Amino acid sequence: MKEHPKTNGDGLAATPAAQPAGTSGQYRRQVARTTDSILLLLLGLTVYSITANLFYNATKMVITALLAFAGLMLALLLHRAKRYIPARFVMLTTLNLAIFVGSFFLPPNSNLSMFLLTFIGLPFVVMSWWENRPLMIYFCTLPLVLWSALLLTNYGDGAYFELSEDVTQVFGFTHSIMIFALITAQFFYYDRVTRDYAQALQRSLRAQQQANKAKTTFLRSMSHEMRTPLGAILGSVDLLRERADAPQQPRLPAEAELVDIIAKSSNDLLSLTEKSTSFAQITAGDLSPQLQTLSLLSVLSPVLKRFEDQITQKQLQISVLTEALHNGATTPRDLITADPRMLGDALLQVFENAMTYTPVGGQITIQLDPPSDDFLSLCICDSGPGIPEDSRENVFEPYERLGQAYGSQSGGGVGLTIARAYIRAMNGDIGLDQPQDGGTRVWIRLPLPVKRKDRA
Repeated sequence: MKEHPKTNGDGLAATPAAQPAGTSGQYRRQVARTTDSILLLLLGLTVYSITANLFYNATKMVITALLAFAGLMLALLLHRAKRYIPARFVMLTTLNLAIFVGSFFLPPNSNLSMFLLTFIGLPFVVMSWWENRPLMIYFCTLPLVLWSALLLTNYGDGAYFELSEDVTQVFGFTHSIMIFALITAQFFYYDRVTRDYAQALQRSLRAQQQANKAKTTFLRSMSHEMRTPLGAILGSVDLLRERADAPQQPRLPAEAELVDIIAKSSNDLLSLTEKSTSFAQITAGDLSPQLQTLSLLSVLSPVLKRFEDQITQKQLQISVLTEALHNGATTPRDLITADPRMLGDALLQVFENAMTYTPVGGQITIQLDPPSDDFLSLCICDSGPGIPEDSRENVFEPYERLGQAYGSQSGGGVGLTIARAYIRAMNGDIGLDQPQDGGTRVWIRLPLPVKRKDRA
């Protein structure tokens, strides 16, 4: 049986996610304090109304004020019991009905009915439009309906007036001042809430930025600490391989298998560590590429060399096509403007992704196209399963692995996210499509060096 979440006095879910916290909780506490102060102020005004009408022997107005006092006392008790929504409902209903009924007993020059104007904005002081929309609509409409009823009936044609216009003229001045003060107080309150909320949001933003910096610092430190033992493990693996390959030390099948497992696991862990550090740098907005003119092939070669063992194990065929760059020149025209570290990391992420999803015995083709529109294009095509057209943009989102989050392929789901962030930081672009013969093709466009004008 499905359980429904409990609600608190504010009509909000009492689940942990919906509990007031931070800025939201501060705002709710401020609204509760403000509502309590308004109730005390209104109780004081009703006591003034009772006293003034007793002085002029306005019996019906005294009874109306007493009923209003009782309703406001009930609202205060409910509010102190943290039954906020019922308390505010009773308060606003009592005020509107008290002013509406009282306006039939005093001539229009008393300006009593003008208090209904202040009640249009009062719901925005004691409630939230986003959390209590039906009640907000009701209480913003109610004063207009009651006002219209007074005008249509012409205040009951004066049949119920208890005081003369000469007496109520004094009330008119007093009520006008009170109405002006109440409307002005509402605007000051809105300004204060807006200012306090903006300041709270700024504090929250600063705290989040500090947390991101702390996270980045931690990941960088963790990466450094993990690389040290990983380097020792990989070095030991190389020594074991050299020993096993020695003529006097024949390789044992079990030993060779263990060495391969250690090497693969260590490389996977090293890759995940590097991705964590790079992704933390990206999320912290700490990207400052050091652009320089360099050869694309000179950055690509170390990337391919790093994966030589994995390429051999999977029996992959790697083709690097640069013929199109020559175009009659003696050397390839592969000069670009980029940050060598960022570019190398981006190419590493793209090539590792292609190698991961290419089956054993498959093929990966790397092709460099001639410069066009001030950009040099690089395409990495694999013979893997390919990516559906409606999911191609999603692969660049963080942690998006298209159903492989718990699959057989290892990875953190941020490789292509890192590649796109680095490529775009260097004023380039990256995307993917599917060749006609299947698989996936990732294209990268990098800016050419800026041509310098000859000095005069």
